[in-house]
Amino acid sequence: MLNKGLLILSVSVFLAAIWIIVPAPAYNIWLFSVAASEWSLWLGLVAVFIIAGVGVSIFKHAGKLWILSLIFAVATLLISLYPFFSVKQLAREQNVALSFGEYFSGLTNDAISSQDFTTRTFANVGGQDLQLDVYAPQVKNENNGASVVVIHGGSWNAGNRNDFPQWNQWLANNGFTVFDIDYRLAPQPNYLMATADVKCAIIWIKKHATEFAVAPNRIALFGRSAGAHLALLAAYSNDDARFSARCAEDEFDEKVRAVVSFYAPVELFWAYNNPANELVINGKQKLGDFLGGNPNESNKIREVYDLATPTTHVSADTPPTFLVHGGKDQLVREENMQFLNQKLTENAVAHQTIFISYAQHGFDYNFHGFGSQIVKPALIEFLHNSTKH
Repeated sequence: MLNKGLLILSVSVFLAAIWIIVPAPAYNIWLFSVAASEWSLWLGLVAVFIIAGVGVSIFKHAGKLWILSLIFAVATLLISLYPFFSVKQLAREQNVALSFGEYFSGLTNDAISSQDFTTRTFANVGGQDLQLDVYAPQVKNENNGASVVVIHGGSWNAGNRNDFPQWNQWLANNGFTVFDIDYRLAPQPNYLMATADVKCAIIWIKKHATEFAVAPNRIALFGRSAGAHLALLAAYSNDDARFSARCAEDEFDEKVRAVVSFYAPVELFWAYNNPANELVINGKQKLGDFLGGNPNESNKIREVYDLATPTTHVSADTPPTFLVHGGKDQLVREENMQFLNQKLTENAVAHQTIFISYAQHGFDYNFHGFGSQIVKPALIEFLHNSTKH
């Protein structure tokens, strides 16, 4: 009985851990794979428990099934250690001491209540209110007056503001005022509307700067996935009439001081022809819906892809940029960060890249994970340096 139980458990935990390194065959399994990657050491602890049980089984001479249990448990333990060992060198390079205490304290993310932020409407378009959640800084320090506009992901047609509230609260705790914003998700193609909504939020914040005690010239954008694409595009297309804010007021502009991108799709034509894991997401369809079709069938649509590609707008005046991507990203290929990194380098734009080899798309959902532990100090330093004064 002991051996059968151990075997069932060892096979189960192995099947859970395998998705840390094997591409997912379906969307729901991909969601699980993100959790498995970010909380992998918990699976390793289960494997250690099984190995201890195998020792008891051997001591009691309880049959031979323990051999299979041991094989699966050892394999699980080794896989579970992959995320940690894959980032040890990166942590050293970033001067970060990885904390197991923080890691194991974060089985679940800390709850954020509605009392931690206020909600305001910054625009009304076609009867639809566009809102933002405001996190006021908890301390007055050298960042006082700087603000961060957060733009959610969701393939440009889904997602919600405030989907990573713990990061918002953390930024506020470090002295930044955070504005987590809506943008129009439909009807598609909505690349012009969504970008305009981001710019309208920036202008609204500048107009209400006194109310929120923020400096109009010390605003940074921070986006994830599709939201990171919009953050880059809005920041890089400042004063581009093709991406008009449509809510502009003479005394305010949409210029920002810096932009942060977590796992953004960047080279959109390349991304259409080189999708990531199509079993997880139909990247071609998502891009086609967002931009109006297949770029290989029409020069007009191809021009739209080029227009909506952030690298197209990079120049010497591009604001400082912070880029993060994961090596196991199954929604947006890592080459996107490499393309933008090269373009920024060619134009002598101040920028920083962090490549986390084990990380999946959405790795930062685990605020206490190894990837997040590495990114957080570098992000705070970047935001401080690029928005000060």
